[in-house]
Amino acid sequence: MRLRSWGATLVSVGVVMTALGTGVAAGAPSAPAVTSRYVDTENMPAIPSFGAISGIDRIGNGDYAMISTDVGRAGPARFYTAHIDYSARLGQLGAPRLTGGGTVLSPLDLPLLPGDAQFEGIRSMSGGYVVASGGAHQFVREIGPVGTFVRDLGLPAAWRPTRTGGVNGQKGITGVAVGPRGAISVLTAGGLRQDPGNAARLLTFGPGRAQSEFVYRTDPDKVAADVLAVNDTDFLVLERGRGRVTSIYWTTTRGADAVTGKAELAGDERAMGKTQIFSADPLPHLATGNMSGMAWGDWLPDVRGQNYRARTLYVVTNDMFAGPTRVHALEVRFPRR
Repeated sequence: MRLRSWGATLVSVGVVMTALGTGVAAGAPSAPAVTSRYVDTENMPAIPSFGAISGIDRIGNGDYAMISTDVGRAGPARFYTAHIDYSARLGQLGAPRLTGGGTVLSPLDLPLLPGDAQFEGIRSMSGGYVVASGGAHQFVREIGPVGTFVRDLGLPAAWRPTRTGGVNGQKGITGVAVGPRGAISVLTAGGLRQDPGNAARLLTFGPGRAQSEFVYRTDPDKVAADVLAVNDTDFLVLERGRGRVTSIYWTTTRGADAVTGKAELAGDERAMGKTQIFSADPLPHLATGNMSGMAWGDWLPDVRGQNYRARTLYVVTNDMFAGPTRVHALEVRFPRR
């Protein structure tokens, strides 16, 4: 069912940041707030090998990469490219279409064996992609444009799985982000085995072997599902609960306690500040699906006299081959100073 603009919801967020490269500033608490609204949904084409999509990222004007969690059921670990049109004038998506794809290869440049990965995110980088795997085999990997192995990024000691510690299965790595200057960040769905259950960790790989970590605290009965960079310090995080409960939060490392290299969290660390900018709750007729990945779309045309600039945000669903893969379009509005 199409809700389009007239079924939209506007949710505000008070943040202090600057959207890099846009000339648009989000307000301090006393200034107009960033808002978002839902505008439209379209289904991806029904192709037998296409499904279980957990991540999406913009690779060009209307062009996107998507990655599947599937390894072995309908083919080897794979990613796809797709084209998605959006009409700002109509507030409407065009029918998405697949345009290509590739296979994510092992360090030996061979297809991954069934169960060797559970890909949870993909982001475009200069010369290729970075992908993140959760589940039983958790890693962060840079690959070439057709999926060839480039390198794996080393996880901190506290993240390495043991009987009592480390990344925690389905509460492990859940998404990957790339900042405007190329910094790679990954987020866990919840706490490491030795950490409080809702104390997810955001890990950023800096130049050389430098790393930084911060705590992102999820809502009760929710897990993080994806992370998307806004700038060097601010991110969007998709949180998901039982049923159709889904929210998107604007969060920042500014003011949070660094927990870099900390073996175990005490639970009293100052977590990343967060404010909700989207909730599915006010849209009871929206077939949300299993919202799993986010990607920025294009900036929308400027309108004379308008006190904000807007950019599309896409959210893709993971149907696990049990239903359609949906692409939801939101509009994020950045107020002008």
